[in-house]
Amino acid sequence: MSKESEKLHIAVVGGGLVGALNACYLAKRGFEVHVYDLREDIRQLEHVPGRSINLAMSVRGSTALRGVGLEDAIVRDHGIPMESRMIHRPDGSTYAIPYGKKGQCIYSVGRRFLNEALINAAEQYPNVHFHFHHKLVSANLSKGQLTFEK
Repeated sequence: MSKESEKLHIAVVGGGLVGALNACYLAKRGFEVHVYDLREDIRQLEHVPGRSINLAMSVRGSTALRGVGLEDAIVRDHGIPMESRMIHRPDGSTYAIPYGKKGQCIYSVGRRFLNEALINAAEQYPNVHFHFHHKLVSANLSKGQLTFEK
């Protein structure tokens, strides 16, 4: 058997944040990755329907991005540091609760920006293929068969 025929093909259902990040990790390991997403390619849309608020990214998210070489480009270059949450009392006064120890913070990152960056990063691998407008309608995991509706 040739190396090409031995390559494991993996389907990732959902091209959102987790799916696109997963595609990067799987591609780095040499797998043939096909990402299927119900939505249109968000990079082609003026407005993305659904969630629009920024993400609060902790060290776990930063670490995951570091593993695919995107931490600096996303968190450091585009993240807004948030050191604490603001608590509002019924009387109108406020106080802050830190997210961590002094000098620690989480980062506010644009959800769309992050998703587009992850899709772009995944597409840099020749073994990653995105399929938009594909709705999963059935899965037979024991046979490794997925059925999509276009």
